[in-house]
Amino acid sequence: MDIKRFIFRSGIRLNQFLSATKIFRRSSGKAETVFFPGCSLSGYNPDYVFAVRDYIIGHIGDCGIITACCAKPLKLMGDAGTFRKRIDSVNRELDAMNAGTVITACQNCYRILKAHGGNRNILSVWPIINEHGLPERLRGKYSGLEAGIQDSCTTTPEIASSVRGILRYLGVTVREFSGAKLKCCGGSQAIASGSSSLGRRFMRERAAEAPCNVIVSYCASCRSAMSIDGTHKSIHILDLIFGNGEPSGGKSNLRNRLITAEKLKED
Repeated sequence: MDIKRFIFRSGIRLNQFLSATKIFRRSSGKAETVFFPGCSLSGYNPDYVFAVRDYIIGHIGDCGIITACCAKPLKLMGDAGTFRKRIDSVNRELDAMNAGTVITACQNCYRILKAHGGNRNILSVWPIINEHGLPERLRGKYSGLEAGIQDSCTTTPEIASSVRGILRYLGVTVREFSGAKLKCCGGSQAIASGSSSLGRRFMRERAAEAPCNVIVSYCASCRSAMSIDGTHKSIHILDLIFGNGEPSGGKSNLRNRLITAEKLKED
């Protein structure tokens, strides 16, 4: 392995180690339903984590939060043993919370917990929002906005359809990418190969397939990836729902994840 790949993978392993510590992994009290925002959303905008939690409470009922990582990067790197230990640890914490239902915002977390979350009911937040709706004040708010949708490569037809339903309610004219609908933003390629340069190449190639200047993602990692070329306005769908339609932050980062964990401690 060359030095660049060694450094890149070492950084990912350090990130994964920190994600499993009490510095970043916090949980609220016992709750039958728990929101699992994932690392990327927590790192993108801490306020959105609690806004989504409050939405769930308002439409479904009491809901806790756990700021855990699903450990997928370890799986992508082929470290099955450490991945298993980390996901088992997450499940033990969910058990301690009495979590029977887990609602995810990240499609990777959804897939991982579906496969490794035991007998819990794993849901995605996007069909929930599409079903229960948004305030009338948001209906057609972004009329005139045309946007391409970067679908997470691990999404499902139900989730993808729900996101489009939400965007239509907001008034967004949806444009599909010219390439494959479900195509990785480049993040997984970077982690699996250990090559950040390869990942950036895939990110630029995917962004180049956008049908217009604005790209909407419903994964914070995809949102970051689609901004890499500097020529597209890359926003998260929550920027439209809880923000002003502009990117609310830069690349997902540890500082924001720490803020999320601290806010949960004070919540």
